[in-house]
Amino acid sequence: MGWIRAFPSLLQRLEKARPATDLGTPVVEQLATAVLLNERQTERPDALRQLRSQRDALRQALTEQLPDLHAPQPAGGVTLWATFREPISSRLAAIAPDYGVTIAAGPRFGIGGAFERHIRLPYTLPSSQLTEAVRRLTQAQLALSQGATGAHDPAPVA
Repeated sequence: MGWIRAFPSLLQRLEKARPATDLGTPVVEQLATAVLLNERQTERPDALRQLRSQRDALRQALTEQLPDLHAPQPAGGVTLWATFREPISSRLAAIAPDYGVTIAAGPRFGIGGAFERHIRLPYTLPSSQLTEAVRRLTQAQLALSQGATGAHDPAPVA
């Protein structure tokens, strides 16, 4: 069981390729999934409104506290990508825990140092927590610009 979010052209190609590569999903599991998805449909409009509100609160806090950070409105999903002028996301992610916030640096989502100017920010928390997280991120960026390297123990690598 799973889902795919993609452009319609890719979905059509996958739909055509599936019969040749898939042995089929068990019917009972397909039916259970359909029932569960249909039950959740009534909750979706409220959840979408809440996510939009949280997204807007995050973008507003970024605009106010980190005006040099470019954070375009995402087309969907639960995260936004923000872009710094300088390639600092890994160093910022390394010291951010000293300020009580954890971020995902861009290179986690690419290879060969790609996306070093980017951070990925989820907006699934309440607006007040998002605003506070941006405040802390701002403190971390300021410290980084002043030469801070971090004082916390590194997280274990899985």
